[in-house]
Amino acid sequence: MESEMSFTLEVIISVLLILGGIFVLVGSIGLIRLQDLYVRLHAPTKATTLGLGGILLASVLYMTH
Repeated sequence: MESEMSFTLEVIISVLLILGGIFVLVGSIGLIRLQDLYVRLHAPTKATTLGLGGILLASVLYMTH
């Protein structure tokens, strides 16, 4: 017996995954493009933490349903 996910839950999961991927990408680009060591460390820690949080939340929502 398979349980089906609702359409709204699928949209929420998809949006979280896309936004999380965008934040991780921006953090990675910031690591490469910024000039100073401390500025280079600041970009990935802020953006990647938010991006991985979105991906983690999406996976939690997917696995609990």
